[in-house]
Amino acid sequence: MTIETGTLLGRIPYARVGRDDQPILVLAGGQAFMQRPTPQRIARDAGRVAAVLPPDRGFILLGYDPAPGESHSLATIVADVAAIIGELGAPVQLVGVSYGGIVALRVAADHPDLVSELVLLASAHRFSPEGSQLVRRQLDLAADGDFAALGADFVGMFRRPWLNWLLRLRLRTRRGRAAEGMNDPQVIVRGLRAVLDSPVDEASLSLVSARTLIVSGTHDQVFGREPERTAALLPHASLVQFPGETHMVPVERRRAVAMHTRALLTSRSR
Repeated sequence: MTIETGTLLGRIPYARVGRDDQPILVLAGGQAFMQRPTPQRIARDAGRVAAVLPPDRGFILLGYDPAPGESHSLATIVADVAAIIGELGAPVQLVGVSYGGIVALRVAADHPDLVSELVLLASAHRFSPEGSQLVRRQLDLAADGDFAALGADFVGMFRRPWLNWLLRLRLRTRRGRAAEGMNDPQVIVRGLRAVLDSPVDEASLSLVSARTLIVSGTHDQVFGREPERTAALLPHASLVQFPGETHMVPVERRRAVAMHTRALLTSRSR
């Protein structure tokens, strides 16, 4: 798999897989700004994303502005994505993973002509109350530069105990080097605040014209029951929920998730 990396708009990191003239556009989760955006990291993330996309389709995985200003917000992120879609040639099939799903929904609501199909993986239009509490804790830890505790917050996200054990072991062995590979604390804080302080307005969801697929676990620690609410508010949405699965359902059930995402993304509307 050949992966091209670089920046779009002169600052947004990306990884491109394949030379499809109508690539799927994927918006990464929060790890894309919590970790330092090196070409090696975004290429590695693209390899993981490929597992749930059609194997014969090219795609572009987008990260986020590595040096956001004080005015950084969900609106400025959406403006960047809309500009990139304009350069690619609208409309596109848009996939949002976790944090990226909130952004993707806002793009589809603000610019319905830019999105033909929409997929939300472990995401919704807003965090659940428990998810908001978790994000606020992450904000405080990032502001304090406590990367060890920030990483520990993700232990327990997997359904399978052995995966949580592996993550715990990795964090323990890297305890003294927790800051390695992490982004500047202010970048993390601004990234988290962008969607926490201004979630997608529910009334705007009726403006989304794209066929939408939402894939979630019933025990998602970040979005809870919100995927159900999101699906009910969208005009053309289908919801696939995996009983007992958590926020990590795209990883732990990737073959089953891929079956659903590929069914929607194999066909192209334009």
